[in-house]
Amino acid sequence: MGTGKSTLGQHVADKLLVPFFDTDLVIESQTGMSIAGIFATLGEKEFRELEADVIRQTNIYEKALIATGGGLPSHFENMEWMNDHGITMHLSWPMEILISNLLLQTSTRPLLQNLNTHEAEIKIKMMLEERMPYYEMAAITIEMNGDLEKDKVLVEKACKYIW
Repeated sequence: MGTGKSTLGQHVADKLLVPFFDTDLVIESQTGMSIAGIFATLGEKEFRELEADVIRQTNIYEKALIATGGGLPSHFENMEWMNDHGITMHLSWPMEILISNLLLQTSTRPLLQNLNTHEAEIKIKMMLEERMPYYEMAAITIEMNGDLEKDKVLVEKACKYIW
């Protein structure tokens, strides 16, 4: 969550001329609802089921770059499925940078909405702790540094190596 997967993924996919999918955007397109709307009306469990369905739909592509929601790897054996059907990457950020970025986005993040700064920081740390074992299952971990141009190069090099 908040690691720049969508921005970096779209850039790299465009540069390497491969299809790019953001699972959140696919879900919004398929349901006609925003992610926040899905959380509010259908709940997190239904959203996680939609995520699992979307990631499995990508199996038809020989080569594609897919940005998943931050929680997707930790539900419905999604990380295992992704590792079995592709090469997974974890974009790893220093905790303080990630928290600082996410605190600026609490109004657009359903799991952080309606939390004050202190509560949001605690929630972010808790989610990262719960999700980290799944992220660590990724085939590749890229240490991000917050310099967008350098981070683009890192992700692009990793993708070129894979393909």
